[in-house]
Amino acid sequence: MSDVKVVPVIPSAVVERLRRKAKKLVKQDGIAHHAALDIVARASGRFTDWHHLIEAAKATEASEQAFKSGLIIGMDPKDVDFDQSRIRRFVRDERVLVFLRLEFEKQHPQPWSEDDRWGWTDIEQLAYFRPKRSLPDSLHAVMQLCREDFFFAPRYVRLKGKVLQDPFSDEAENG
Repeated sequence: MSDVKVVPVIPSAVVERLRRKAKKLVKQDGIAHHAALDIVARASGRFTDWHHLIEAAKATEASEQAFKSGLIIGMDPKDVDFDQSRIRRFVRDERVLVFLRLEFEKQHPQPWSEDDRWGWTDIEQLAYFRPKRSLPDSLHAVMQLCREDFFFAPRYVRLKGKVLQDPFSDEAENG
């Protein structure tokens, strides 16, 4: 039996939508605001109460921020699993995958074609990281940071909300 506490990923937009739903309940049913918050949290099927939902949202904040306006790199797991003691400037962040999935589904509505399924599989199998400290301000700075922690180049880079599929090509360096 594992003692690891699994914290669901909950984007800030979902928190706000549930908060508005609770506010509607207060107006419609005349119940206390805190009670309405607990009701919508439980109704989501993933949380015991509003406090649990907010805990999950706080745990998700750094991942969401990195996805929206920070830096995310995706590495081939074979390139990082052998010696993680070298990785000092990045933290592994599997929550990012939820945001990547939501974005992929917006761009590729289901049912997925064979190409879409392969595309998602490529994204899903990477190991994702975000920087522990300050955000690099350019692609050059990202490359420097990656070289300090990783032997191989990332297969996926997202900087300031923009995806760079092959950030180490000549075209990307000049772009």
